[in-house]
Amino acid sequence: MSSTDLMPKWQLLALVAISYLTWTISIILGFVGHIFYWLIFDSLGRADANKKSKLEWTSDNEDEHYAIIIGAGFSGLGMSIKLKEMGMDKFVVLERHSHVGGTWYANRYPGCQVDIPSNLYSYSFEMNPQWSYNYSRQSELADYLEKCTDKYDIRSYIQFDTTVTRCDWLDELQLWRVTTVHKNSGDEKYYYGRYLIGAYGLLSNASYPTDIEGFESFKGEMCHTAEWNDKINFKGKRVAVVGTGSSAIQCIPELHKKFGVSHLYVFQRTAPWITTLKNQAVTSFEKYIFTSIPLIQKFLRACIYWRLESIVFSFVYRWPIRFVAEKLVKNVFLYQVKDSELRQKLIPTWDFGCKRILLSSDWFSTLQQPNVTLVTNRIRQVKPLSIVTCDGNEYPVDIIVWATGFKVHSLHIPMFGIQGQSLEKQWSQTVQAYRGVTVPNFPNMFLLLGPNTGLGHNSVLVMIEAQLKYITEALVYMQENGIRALAVKQDVSDKFNEEIQSKLKSTVWQVGGCHSWYQDPKGNNTTIWPGFTWTYDLLLRKFDYQNYYAVSAT
Repeated sequence: MSSTDLMPKWQLLALVAISYLTWTISIILGFVGHIFYWLIFDSLGRADANKKSKLEWTSDNEDEHYAIIIGAGFSGLGMSIKLKEMGMDKFVVLERHSHVGGTWYANRYPGCQVDIPSNLYSYSFEMNPQWSYNYSRQSELADYLEKCTDKYDIRSYIQFDTTVTRCDWLDELQLWRVTTVHKNSGDEKYYYGRYLIGAYGLLSNASYPTDIEGFESFKGEMCHTAEWNDKINFKGKRVAVVGTGSSAIQCIPELHKKFGVSHLYVFQRTAPWITTLKNQAVTSFEKYIFTSIPLIQKFLRACIYWRLESIVFSFVYRWPIRFVAEKLVKNVFLYQVKDSELRQKLIPTWDFGCKRILLSSDWFSTLQQPNVTLVTNRIRQVKPLSIVTCDGNEYPVDIIVWATGFKVHSLHIPMFGIQGQSLEKQWSQTVQAYRGVTVPNFPNMFLLLGPNTGLGHNSVLVMIEAQLKYITEALVYMQENGIRALAVKQDVSDKFNEEIQSKLKSTVWQVGGCHSWYQDPKGNNTTIWPGFTWTYDLLLRKFDYQNYYAVSAT
């Protein structure tokens, strides 16, 4: 049977049955594990949840802060909330935008939404019974974070429109000095703090292609999905969208349906795996039940969590469900796409899961519209009002939308640790951190969603909350033991990262036949956590002080 032929109905039914059976077994294993988890670790909570440790701190310098938090997205706001819960209000949050939200404020392109169910893509301590859809739109996620900011009284701690340009560890004072520039005034200002919390995330700095000629020669309008320009008028225009990743999959159907473009050119390098998204609206009855009986929403959250967690069996441990899913997904798209030439262009050449699996209900139907053209040849050059591909074809365009992802492997803020050691130089071979949180030679610095703590299967909020607990445990330990500065041991960090890379070697993210944004230019996967999120949560449940050392003033 050709790769572009539909499989016989009996094979399809057999695959569906195998898929459901395998998935059911995975979920049952997950729930059994969750029961033990509940018995040992206090039911979706923590073993020491009732331990009310308080953070205390005094300073003669009014300009000195207990902690400086960079970023006001999910990570930064979560850290702020936890500090306040522990009685600490001497901190500052530095946010380069004019609103909270981080990624969910910056990415405002049409169709932007989460690809993890909303009930799991939220803080466990701040459930939202009023989600409008199973997969929330960007505006609703941004609104959720605004409400969290006000409910926990965090807004007064945030310095908006403030860009961090440099961070220095001052050896003699044992403080962090953070240099900032105000977006509007251009004024430079220093902030001093005992602790530095990097909560700036992975998906915050737009990436543009560097291998295309004539980028600056374009006379039309351009924007990036991560830097969306609401003032651009698309009506009646010839529009090029470069990229077919997550943002493009969401943006392109919206541009076609609602913006009145005359023609849409979609430039694709590699075809993604796309599964059908059924984004149903949450009914009024469901909202009423979630509001009246929060335990039901918590149970639903647990069900979603274990369903997604079961995907690890396929991506890491190579369970057969991945191959079954691959066959089913391919068959669905073959059924939806009628043109054989277009079908061939849309067949992925890499294994299911190697890159992030995308969700859409209208991607294939959009590509089959008469005023939409899928271009699979690489772009060679941008001219004043056209794009030229490597095969010599030229496409006239008035607007270019770059849906080309983010800079995830470069250090956006110059950072200098003990004796002025540069983090950029330390990370020149590969980006790594101990448990994704701490870095050798950088005392009192903690990262949220640092290296190898991203996910290809579940909600990153699970990882963030584990890290918040770990960091607060570290702060309490230092306070109780009179330690002013602490850094992770180099050999401990090296061993941890060697183990991470060893585990990654056999996963679909490394041997699935693709080069994704999970990997750096050398092929090292510095993004993904190679396993279950619950194992990461257990790993960070207690602060392992024996793997750190006290840093003396010099």
